[in-house]
Amino acid sequence: MSGGGAVAVSRLLIDEHIRADSATVRTWLSCEGAGGDGAGARIRIEVEGGTSGALSATAVLHVVRRYARPLDSDVLRDLAGAPRLALPGGAALAVLHWRAAVDAAGRDWLVLVAPGEEPIAALSPGVAAALRFLVIRLEGEREG
Repeated sequence: MSGGGAVAVSRLLIDEHIRADSATVRTWLSCEGAGGDGAGARIRIEVEGGTSGALSATAVLHVVRRYARPLDSDVLRDLAGAPRLALPGGAALAVLHWRAAVDAAGRDWLVLVAPGEEPIAALSPGVAAALRFLVIRLEGEREG
């Protein structure tokens, strides 16, 4: 899949929601320490107003793959212009705002684009929640 028109970013906004106290919470991803082979690469999960931390790139990709499904061919054409975060090994995560004909409003999808693989997508808020949980859990293990 060609990356023509893709917008490379250093931080990728994967979720934005409003808490019960009316505060806006944004979750961002950025890649740290990505060598040529990706060894030691970590994905930083920044949660505004919450616990932030880093997970291995392998762990983040595992979470995305756990929830993701193949993209419909109609959606692939919209992927080219989606903002994307480069990952080790030539992979990238992109956020695609897409509205199906049956949806009243569009949804944000986190799309994994990896060399030699079909792009797969998962609802971005669900992946963000799983990553936030893992960061909080790891922080709790370090403290306790």
